[in-house]
Amino acid sequence: MRISTLTQLGVGEHELGVIYASVEGVNENSYEECLHKLKEKGSAVGATALLGLQLVQSQFQWNQRTSLIATAVK
Repeated sequence: MRISTLTQLGVGEHELGVIYASVEGVNENSYEECLHKLKEKGSAVGATALLGLQLVQSQFQWNQRTSLIATAVK
């Protein structure tokens, strides 16, 4: 699956919608774990690419989370 921070669609591609994934923690493994979940969600909706990937890491004392959001494209 192609993953990019760029928002350009390829020839013949169309948007399926926005997908989101979040995992508990902000550590060296949380980004990869979250990306894996995001790819699974993308595959579930038939995406061949995830565009405009954005990372948010919240480090509030009681709720540390890593989240990713992207546009699913087919």
